[in-house]
Amino acid sequence: MNRKSKALALGSLLALVLFLVNVATAEDVEPKVGQQVNYKFGKPMSDEDAKYLGLEKAGEFTVKDVKAPYLLVEQFSTTCIYCNSQAGVISTIFSRVQQDSALKNKVKFAAEMQGDAADKVKAWKDQRKIAFPLIPDPESTLGDALNYHPYPVTFVLDKNGKIVYLMVGEMKSSDVDEVISWLKDTLK
Repeated sequence: MNRKSKALALGSLLALVLFLVNVATAEDVEPKVGQQVNYKFGKPMSDEDAKYLGLEKAGEFTVKDVKAPYLLVEQFSTTCIYCNSQAGVISTIFSRVQQDSALKNKVKFAAEMQGDAADKVKAWKDQRKIAFPLIPDPESTLGDALNYHPYPVTFVLDKNGKIVYLMVGEMKSSDVDEVISWLKDTLK
């Protein structure tokens, strides 16, 4: 190999290494209202959870399979301290929606549990007495689909998979009325 060929090969190798490092360290981009999310959710943990979503049986599904015009999605993890705190807030919102005849059939709830296997998710759900479906996502595929892995993230998808509501970060008890108002005003 002559000197020119070696220099060209070394330059090409260096360019490839820099490209791969850039790809590997690419930062997550915070999702935005209007963003399209084409995603196949994992299998609900029970037939009861599947029935709540309007699915014939527990299996992978898309937002189009859900028997409601909207799906409120939580991006949680059992090891996230903010998610532990927010679980009660989302449960309160869920309960209020279930008690509101105008909202109950317009929005369904589900939480995709990033990095968590089914046994951890079941224990977390039981401990916090969460009534809506929690879906194990051990490979964090929802975070990949959003290109955003931090949590918690709360978003509402329409039937086309478009984000129509978004809250990044921990939701507090003081946010409950605002979320309920948004749901009532928007999901008429």
